[in-house]
Amino acid sequence: MVLAACGHKAPPPARPSAPPVTAQESAETFLSRLSPANQELASWKDMGPTVRKSLLYVNSKPQAAFAIRRPGLEVTWGELSRTLTRLQQLLPRLDAEPGLLAQNFRWVPVPKGIDYSGYYEPRVAASRTKKPGYEQAIYAVPPDLARVRARRGRYYDRRAIEEGQVLAGRGLELAWAKDPVDVFFLEIQGSGRLVFDDGTEAYINYAGQNGHKYKSSGRIMREKGLLKRGDIFEQREWFRNNPGRVREILNDNPSYVFFKFGGRGPTGAMGHTVDDWLSLATDRGYIPLGAVVAYGVNIPDETFGSVPLRGIGFAQDVGGAIKRNRIDIFCGGNERANYVASHLDAHGPAWVLLAR
Repeated sequence: MVLAACGHKAPPPARPSAPPVTAQESAETFLSRLSPANQELASWKDMGPTVRKSLLYVNSKPQAAFAIRRPGLEVTWGELSRTLTRLQQLLPRLDAEPGLLAQNFRWVPVPKGIDYSGYYEPRVAASRTKKPGYEQAIYAVPPDLARVRARRGRYYDRRAIEEGQVLAGRGLELAWAKDPVDVFFLEIQGSGRLVFDDGTEAYINYAGQNGHKYKSSGRIMREKGLLKRGDIFEQREWFRNNPGRVREILNDNPSYVFFKFGGRGPTGAMGHTVDDWLSLATDRGYIPLGAVVAYGVNIPDETFGSVPLRGIGFAQDVGGAIKRNRIDIFCGGNERANYVASHLDAHGPAWVLLAR
């Protein structure tokens, strides 16, 4: 995934002046505390490139067809296009006239709110050749993957690939990483950057999967009684303290992801790069791709414990674990993004915005 691709960035938020987000917060209260600085934007105008990505996608759909049709939310692609176009037109005025968001859009609440998590662009230390200290292979798609999956549905599992080394020596190694845990979390995120020991960097993106069901390392470790919370931060700390058990834990997840080099950063389900604090991964059967979403959640912060995040986001991605009222916020590619995405698991309100 890409570092922010949109506009000018404001500095990360200082100590929050607004109160924490509450699950029962009204749209009026939310609006009174909304600011582009919450999303590290200098101005609402800086949201423009992200809006255009969504417009390109929704305008490619049959405008009279339903983008979503479920109890409580029926919206055509044409209505989504009209909403995005209206927002695009208003962006130059919103800094001076924030009330336009209430006047121009219907705020349709998401029933029972949203369970929020985060994802980010990981940076993985790697080498272009195998050598001491860089021995964890990152594999390209094997040429027989499609055939095997078509015939029996599943390819070699993680244990066979990592312990059995069934793919070694077939010329599939894209690079060798320093830390197998970094590669494991790269698989979870789906894409990231390789930071090579020669000073160069390269984007790397999801290219395929072995067909086995994913089992999270957090769940594996909780089941073994090793962790309490099981979030990524706690997992990483445990792995650092128990290097001899890393393979035991990772290989209990049979799912395995293959990669390819890419020319750009993290790409969402629309085919466009995703943007920090703006791009959201949603269940497209619950909140459709192209939707404009006002979202609120208290996010983890190393200095203050947590800070309120109220923003205007865009459904531009999906994820295997993103079901119904769950939203994954793309947090970016820096250390703060890593921290927030590794810790965020909280509930908050959300609204789908529709042009009046």
